[in-house]
Amino acid sequence: FSHLAVMRRATGVAALLTVVAAGAGFFLPPLRHPVITPMWATFIAAAAALWVGFSANRDARERMDRIKRAYAVHGEMPRLLRDHFLAYLVVLARLGAMSVGGVIVALWGFGPTFALFIHVLVLFMVALSWPSEAKTRLLIRRAESMR
Repeated sequence: FSHLAVMRRATGVAALLTVVAAGAGFFLPPLRHPVITPMWATFIAAAAALWVGFSANRDARERMDRIKRAYAVHGEMPRLLRDHFLAYLVVLARLGAMSVGGVIVALWGFGPTFALFIHVLVLFMVALSWPSEAKTRLLIRRAESMR
């Protein structure tokens, strides 16, 4: 499998899991916490989901900088692509954590309809992260320029 095919497959799995998480909110019974109100559960879960999701970009940029610097030293293309894939998996995991926030909103917060906003945002961010040949070439070109 090529680097892009593997990354695209991981992206598809992330999108599918997000859809499953969104659907689960409609089929699982609502839960209530004896101390936390639905408003607070929604606020806490949504705030955490947004923080995790939007800080993922900064974290990914820092990881990619480290990967390019390492490539400047070792010069191994397979290692560069493997490290790129692993950094991408971290981004997808963080987006998955956002979906968990959506499930919390669906079950303990304002309900599955409100949680859809979080899940749609996750799907949008997954779509933005779709691996392309142009992005991969840019990574390689920037890593090569550091050598």
